[in-house]
Amino acid sequence: MAKPKQRRQTKKAATWSLIIMGAGFAASLPFQQYGAVRLLAGAFEAGMVGGLADWFAVTALFRHPLGIPIPHTALLPKNRGKLTDALVSTVENNLLNKESIAAKIKDVRLAEMLLDGAEQALASPRAAEAIDLLAKRLISRLPLDSLAPVITEEIRRQIMTQDAGQLLESLAKQTLERGYDQKVLDYALEQAEAWLHKSETVITLGTMGMQAISSLQLNGLMQLAVSAFLGYLNEERMGDMIRRFLLERVYELQMESHPRREAFMGGLQGQIEKLASDSEVHTRLNDWKNEQAASWKGEEMVLGKLEELRGRLLASMENGAYVQTYILPLCARLIEDLRKDDELLERLNEQIIMAITGWVEKNHNRIGSLVRENVEKMDNAALIALMEDKLGQDLQWIRINGALTGFLIGIVLTGIRMLLE
Repeated sequence: MAKPKQRRQTKKAATWSLIIMGAGFAASLPFQQYGAVRLLAGAFEAGMVGGLADWFAVTALFRHPLGIPIPHTALLPKNRGKLTDALVSTVENNLLNKESIAAKIKDVRLAEMLLDGAEQALASPRAAEAIDLLAKRLISRLPLDSLAPVITEEIRRQIMTQDAGQLLESLAKQTLERGYDQKVLDYALEQAEAWLHKSETVITLGTMGMQAISSLQLNGLMQLAVSAFLGYLNEERMGDMIRRFLLERVYELQMESHPRREAFMGGLQGQIEKLASDSEVHTRLNDWKNEQAASWKGEEMVLGKLEELRGRLLASMENGAYVQTYILPLCARLIEDLRKDDELLERLNEQIIMAITGWVEKNHNRIGSLVRENVEKMDNAALIALMEDKLGQDLQWIRINGALTGFLIGIVLTGIRMLLE
């Protein structure tokens, strides 16, 4: 594209070529009796005619020469509609037709280009800052008020669809397989042993024992014997006897291979299995579960937990280090994994090409409409200025070449005429 200074210089050169031809012709007229001057006069005359003719032709493309409405001049303003139609047709059917666009797109590996662009963008200094800003803004603007009811309803639905019977059976199975029943028994025995070793336990047990015996309703000799027995004992002696008895039972149950422990564990495990497989228990447990879930109003609690979670998350994101530590390495690994998956890349390319081709197919007529719209926005003066800006230098060279060509032809024709004379 010619620069403005070059266009002005070319226009000046075209004007000077016409001036020189006219001045030369005028200066040579008084001296045509001389052969050489007559030859130059003919050359200048033909050069002037050629320059004027080309000036008229070039000017007539854009406007009326000298403002005179000569027929078949100002061709561009008069044929603007035809030129616009031709331009639109050329763009739609030749330069940017659907087939050529689709063919060019098929040769481009768009998926790889997108990955390259993403990789370069992530490597830029501002990538971490942009990701940090976007992530914080996204988390801080999450509509928790709208999310809380949805999450609450999903929790309720999950609870109601879960079979409590299966959960109970699984719990019983895990309890037996992992020995939780034995651990519970051992813990209970440890607590019982610790309680029995307390000094106040003796008095408590003795008092309870004495009261239980005293409340017995006996007759005759049996009553007399019990009264004698009670006269011998007191709360401390009674409590110590009961404690020793209970401690012996506790010690027996704490011994792994003791028959009493084995019998007790067998009975306990049987009861656990029976309870876990009882269909009536399953039904009652499910009914209770569903009733509690249906009446549960957990929106406020869920919203509070979500707000607490958001606050903790934003606090942990405060310094932005998580982007370099987690986000960017994760993105880099994802890009690398995509590069290694040729099948996936091929599918992505096909999908991208199909999407772009479909868009072009659907919107191709908009290309011509856009060209027409932009052309029609310009008035004649603006359109002429644009054409002269793009073609002005070449058109001015037509004027210069016309003057020079006329000059040379004038020499030839005048020389032939002089020879014939």
